[in-house]
Order: sequence, then C-alpha cells, then structure tokens
Amino acid sequence: MARTSPTVRRRRLGQELRSLREMNGMTAEQVAKELDWSPSKVSRIETTAIKVGTVAPRLVDDAVDVEQGTVDLRALLDVYGVVDKARRDGLLELGRESRETAWWMRVQDRTPVRGFKDFIGFEAEARRIRTYEPSIVPGLLQTEDYARAMLRVMRTADVDLDEAVKQRLERQQILVRSDDPVFYTALIDEAALRRPIGGKIRVTVMRDQIDKLLELSDVENIEILVVPFEAGGHPGMGGAFTVLDLPHPDDPNIVYVEAITDAMLLSDDKSVRYYNDVLDGVRSEAWGFDRSAEFLRALRDEYAAKVR
Repeated sequence: MARTSPTVRRRRLGQELRSLREMNGMTAEQVAKELDWSPSKVSRIETTAIKVGTVAPRLVDDAVDVEQGTVDLRALLDVYGVVDKARRDGLLELGRESRETAWWMRVQDRTPVRGFKDFIGFEAEARRIRTYEPSIVPGLLQTEDYARAMLRVMRTADVDLDEAVKQRLERQQILVRSDDPVFYTALIDEAALRRPIGGKIRVTVMRDQIDKLLELSDVENIEILVVPFEAGGHPGMGGAFTVLDLPHPDDPNIVYVEAITDAMLLSDDKSVRYYNDVLDGVRSEAWGFDRSAEFLRALRDEYAAKVR
C-alpha cells in the first residue's frame, strides 16, 4: 500500500501557496486580478481540506484534468516569482500528487459520516496513531466478521456493507506493511471487549476478535492496552477519538472525533495538546502490556468455552 496520501499533499500545497502569497504581500483579490480568476478560486486552492464535510479542492475551478491543474499551478508560481528550479519542481510534484485518486476515494461505501474519508487520507500517511475506544474494538484491529457485524448495527440501510468492510480491511494494511509500518497504540475500554457483537454467532465472533487482538499485540509496532472497569472515572469518558502524528514538519498533527453522521478533524495546537493530555490520562489508568494480554487471554477462553 502506498504511503503517500493526496489528502496530506493537498493540504501542504495549500499551505505553501498561502505562504508564498503572503510573502509577496498580496491578497487573494490581487492574485485573482493578476490571473483573471475569481477570488474564490484562489481561496479554494489554499483551502486545507480538513473542514468537516468538505471535499478537498482540486487545483482547478470546474475542470478536473491534470493538465489544467498544472497550468493553474504554474501560473501561480509565476505570479509569486518562484524561479528556483528545485523549489518550482518540488511544488509541481506536490500538485501532481495532490490530484491523484486514492484507493479509499474509489470505494463506494456511501458512508454517512462526513469527513471520514478525509480522515482515512491522513491516517494513510501517519507515522503514529493513538486511539481510545470506549465501546467498540477499533476499526484497524477488527476481524472481518466483527467489522461486518458492527457496520450492520451502526450504519444506515444506504451503506454498501460489502464495500465498507472492504475499505476497513484495506485500511488495516498500514499496520503490517513491510515498508515503514505505522506505530499504533489502542486504548480499549473493557466494556468494548465484553460487549458481544455478532448476533446469533456473537460468541464465535468475539472469540475470533480477541484472538486477533492477541495476535496483533505481538507485532512490534502495535500496542494494545485495556482500560479496566476498576479504573473508575478517567479523562476519556467523553468519547472515542484518535490522534494522528504526521511525519512531515509542515503537516500539523490531526485529532479525529466522530459522531453518527459528522466528524471533526482538528489540527490547531490547543486541541492537539488537549487530546494528547487526555490520552496520557487514559493511558495512566490502563493496564500495562502484560496485564492487558493476560486479560485478553482469559476473556478469549471465556468466549471459547461458550462456543458449541
């Protein structure tokens, strides 16, 4: 699976172009006048593509072909006086990568959660992912049967279940790819592991799901910790969230918070610091690796004993 994400590239290109405009002391209106564009086109090109429910803009107005996008980007670089070949070629390559169609955009799952596919775009390029889940096993750790059962319970009838499961399983490849796998920490509440999911075959589904958690917990880049009932109250009780650390210094880290049909993608320093503090607080209440694994083995045996 390719690690390059058009979502991340698009945001970085927008930031670079905004910086170039500001360095030249120009407003969006002045740039638009220079190029005979509308000011809204300049603004859309600079949009960072992490607002809830928005579709990341291309480097064109209505056209979608790559050639026109390259023409528009070259025109902007001319206006901003970017003549250094290495710098210019680097930005043109960033523009090309930002217009690629990622695999998750081709999956027609009809998810009702606005902002979810933007999240997948950032997830694909993250160097570290940390998540807290109070009620379900995190998506990146789910078996196919568990994922299907969860999606059937949680999603609307309009969702293409097969496509949604396919997307979830494809996303999981970032954990085991041979080329620079992501460092992943999952803090899972005990309630999520004790809640049987899967209808009539829920005991089997849960046994297999716990088996997968045990298998993945032995992978070097994956850490699975259980937050036990006995911890009582803790900072994460407000709900599930994920923190994505991106590798490039120009890409601010992302916090993803999902509701039923909407999601928030936060990148301001205050929000990222806050959620990092919450994660630290939840982690302090979680069992360590050995105790978590011991609990998972015992729970797996409980489910296995009920399989007939």
